[in-house]
Amino acid sequence: MNFVITSQQIVWICGFIASIWGVVKIIKELKKPSDDLKETVKRHTELLHRDNERLNSLEKITLNQEGINRKLEEHTRLLSDHDGRLDEDKERSNLLLKANIAILNGLLSDSDKEKLVETRNEIQDFLVEKN
Repeated sequence: MNFVITSQQIVWICGFIASIWGVVKIIKELKKPSDDLKETVKRHTELLHRDNERLNSLEKITLNQEGINRKLEEHTRLLSDHDGRLDEDKERSNLLLKANIAILNGLLSDSDKEKLVETRNEIQDFLVEKN
């Protein structure tokens, strides 16, 4: 059994393949706008999701920063209160030391004079250094 292919059959097969290819190409061209739109929507959805995540993280940071600012203000107020008390304590200590000097001056007698003068001088030196 001999199988013979004629040139007309080859031309007919090539024409058939070319026409099938043309139909496939036309279908692809018709689907292209739809596919492009789907790709664009998919890309925009991904970008929107990333933007939402960024916004959520920024909101958390902002809320966290507000809490930190409140705590900072509270600590600043506490430090201010402590500074005021510290100044009062310094004043009180100075007044006590001055009172002790007055007492020492009143108690100076001949027998304890050297020791009391030495103590008085130490207190005076301290007061002079701190003021």
